[in-house]
Amino acid sequence: MTENVAREFAEKSAARAKDTYGKAQAAAEETTKVMERTYSTASKGAVDFNLHLLEIAQENMNAAFDFARQLARAKSPSEFFELSAAHMRKQFETFTGQTQQLTTFAQKVTTDAAQAEVAKTFNKSHLTVTK
Repeated sequence: MTENVAREFAEKSAARAKDTYGKAQAAAEETTKVMERTYSTASKGAVDFNLHLLEIAQENMNAAFDFARQLARAKSPSEFFELSAAHMRKQFETFTGQTQQLTTFAQKVTTDAAQAEVAKTFNKSHLTVTK
């Protein structure tokens, strides 16, 4: 009788261990999928951010060429200095606005990526728990 109890205990322990291993393996696979989706979302955000940086660089290059054309047409040193001061003021305002845009954009991309993953993970976990 004690042999049967020991055998039954060993079989139940093995079944529990197998079940626990299966659950751990499923959790590890899900974690891997979440990490892959997070990386994918973050990569798209990085691409969008870099495209925005390229747009800003293009705007700044156009402003620099416009400024160079204006300087080439300056008729006096005083006009040259007036154009330079006006350009510096305008560029300072532009850079300030661009910095704010980039900060807002980076925050949005980061927040969107995190929220999307949290929502996906929560929904999947919620569905698993309610089954």
